[in-house]
Amino acid sequence: MNGAEFLIPITFFAAVAGVLYNFIKSRHNERMAIIEKGLNEEQLKYLLRHKKGFLVNGWSLKLGAFLIGIGLAVIIGTFVPGYMQDEITVGLIFMFPGIGLLLVYKFADKEAAGDE
Repeated sequence: MNGAEFLIPITFFAAVAGVLYNFIKSRHNERMAIIEKGLNEEQLKYLLRHKKGFLVNGWSLKLGAFLIGIGLAVIIGTFVPGYMQDEITVGLIFMFPGIGLLLVYKFADKEAAGDE
């Protein structure tokens, strides 16, 4: 046993705690800014609707395309016979998520042009 293995779970839980702390603190700061500006309920609903739409349309779509690209690369890489299977799989892992993100950009650009 190396002796430093106990640091792995401590680091993991410290990282999770740090992320949760920053999330809660930023949410609190956002709410305090809304209260300080004195926004009414209608304006607040408008702000939250746009924020939610951005998260669903922007971040989730990009992350989904990225992860699907990685999954396809790994699946296709397992079917490649021969001694270069590892190299081809690594290349596909970089290529397919890039293609997925380019497709997301193309569709989002087309949708944005249709909205205007």
